[in-house]
Amino acid sequence: MRSLETWMDQGLRLCAELALGAGCAVAGAQSPASANDNPQSPALADGMRWQWATSAGLNSYTEGLMRLQGPEMGLHLRLSDRRISPKWTLEADVLYGRQDYESLATGRLTNIPNWETRTRALYAPAGQMTDGGALGLSYGLALHTLWNNLDGTTTTGAGGYLRKAVQFWAPLRWRENLAPGAWASAWSAETGLLLSGQHTSLLSQVSSAYPDVTNRQDKGLYLQFRSEHRQGLRAGAWSPFVRWTWLGDSDTVPFTTATRSYLGTEPLSRRWQVGAQWLLP
Repeated sequence: MRSLETWMDQGLRLCAELALGAGCAVAGAQSPASANDNPQSPALADGMRWQWATSAGLNSYTEGLMRLQGPEMGLHLRLSDRRISPKWTLEADVLYGRQDYESLATGRLTNIPNWETRTRALYAPAGQMTDGGALGLSYGLALHTLWNNLDGTTTTGAGGYLRKAVQFWAPLRWRENLAPGAWASAWSAETGLLLSGQHTSLLSQVSSAYPDVTNRQDKGLYLQFRSEHRQGLRAGAWSPFVRWTWLGDSDTVPFTTATRSYLGTEPLSRRWQVGAQWLLP
């Protein structure tokens, strides 16, 4: 990926060669006539654009009497091409964390690996793309996955198991540039409504007497707020964020063992994720 500085250098050299003087437009710069001008977040040049970011933060998940909490790191990608699809952006997040489990009923278990992925296709009606994404309104479709391995034995002797989920969401985002010298260069607010989800608990890892249980999830919501800060930075930007996710009770799946009948359900849960991204130039 060519950086913004490379595009600007090429534009300046082209201007000099063609001797167009002040009438030459620097590649990657936004028109001064734009009402949303912000020199710290210029519009993108035509062509494929890959923008990478890394992140670090805290992930806290609560469900009934139990809690999972620990640090996580992330890798993030935004892909756009103004020539092919000027109003569409593809985004992907991969998050990895190590969590500690604590329950009033079953004790504690530490150092649990947790993987989460999110993939989004977003449509921006205004079609004005910048380094931080589209300005104004964006909406689309997202696919989320979760892989949470509680396999092991807790401090009270209870057995853990792998939990995994696949979910489809409808995201809605608003992103706004701020004037130079403001507290941030830009901010964005995002929400998402769960369309459909499937959660699987591999109970057979606890005992061969139990079957694996798959539940359907159809009630969920997330809210996220981010600000972007470029002032005083030679390249890139840092972006603190906070994200809250709510999932309602799943459906109920009956299952039996040799000695007993059960009703399997995935109960209401809440998740907080707080941290910061570093947006690479």
